[in-house]
Amino acid sequence: MDTAPEEVDFVREMRTRSHAEGSIFWANDNELAIFDPELSQKINAINFGDLTLPDKLADVVRRRQGDPVSWTQVRSAMSTQLRHLSDAAGIGRLDASMRKLIDERLDQQLDLTWAAQQVCTRAILPTVIAGIPPADETRILRDQHFKLARLVRTRSDGDSVWKEIRSIWIQISAGNVVRRELRGRARGRRPRQLDLTDPMVDLLPVLGVDRAVDAVTAVLTAIAGPPGAAAASLLYELTRRPDWAERMTAELTPLTPEQLHGTPVQSAPVTYRFVKEVLRMWSPPLFLSRLVRTPIDLEKAKLDPGQRYLQSTYLMHHDPRHWKEPDTFDPDRWLSGSEHGPCPHSSYAPFGWAPKSCIGAGLGTTQLIVLCHLFLTRYHVQVEEPESVRMMLAAVPLPLGFRGTISRR
Repeated sequence: MDTAPEEVDFVREMRTRSHAEGSIFWANDNELAIFDPELSQKINAINFGDLTLPDKLADVVRRRQGDPVSWTQVRSAMSTQLRHLSDAAGIGRLDASMRKLIDERLDQQLDLTWAAQQVCTRAILPTVIAGIPPADETRILRDQHFKLARLVRTRSDGDSVWKEIRSIWIQISAGNVVRRELRGRARGRRPRQLDLTDPMVDLLPVLGVDRAVDAVTAVLTAIAGPPGAAAASLLYELTRRPDWAERMTAELTPLTPEQLHGTPVQSAPVTYRFVKEVLRMWSPPLFLSRLVRTPIDLEKAKLDPGQRYLQSTYLMHHDPRHWKEPDTFDPDRWLSGSEHGPCPHSSYAPFGWAPKSCIGAGLGTTQLIVLCHLFLTRYHVQVEEPESVRMMLAAVPLPLGFRGTISRR
């Protein structure tokens, strides 16, 4: 059942070099590969400890330095809002949104990878920006589609000039949607909403509209790729693990989606372990390249501003120096005293490292648990040719040949 995934050349090279040279080495002349968990935490804390937002556009144009605004202010405001979005009512809304999107795809021949990504990404969009006119929603979704299509591309051929120009135009169009919404809410012409855009309205006097737009579009970019890739990997594992599907079905059938909010480790422990193992096995994105912002002088890492360092939760999650049989899918490894445990806490980082870790980690995990609930209690997935499905490791883990139908149970 556990077959080796196909790897693009870069992934294969980094894995080979990590095994041969250790968890820290120069990937190229200007980029240090850091696949050590503790050093990854330390270097991120140093590099982003004083993270400030870019200057306002007006300050850039006038070549003056504006008052610095810490990303912590934005993160704190969004995190507070996320607590409201992640309550029982919020999870109920998320479940209803995913059901609607799945219902639109019933009894059709589907690329299940793409379907899972679209369902997950589109369902989470109102969490970031809600209540916008249909034409503006179309502009945002078009931008999401372009970003997602580029991320899941498996070939290395470049885009045409026209495609690049179109992509830029679509990004600008999406940014203008955010700009109009922020200004409309600030001036009372648009209603306030329970979303992550709304806290930026209150911060407009401090941020300015340009930095507020950047903050919202950064979150839109973040949800365009990794959440959908994780959803596709989850569906891939659900269809390959009938024994686990049976265990989770028994656990989830008596529960409502609203009961899955808050502490799923208590309400659905088997499903929670399954989701954790999916995120360990198939952490998206596979690599993150970070620009060095401040001098870094650690015993094993000396970097100057302008250089880069490379991180990979995927390679860290598959490192036999930290995990027992890391390429074996075993959700029970998270149980105390299990065959493949104990699981090292510092070596598990599917949502990255502070202070740049994903603010939506809790909601993202819950969404995947709700997705399990839907596919195990409400819908049935029939894979067209199960023996032909394989996992490709490119920018994100990507199930290939993963075609089939979704029907109601």
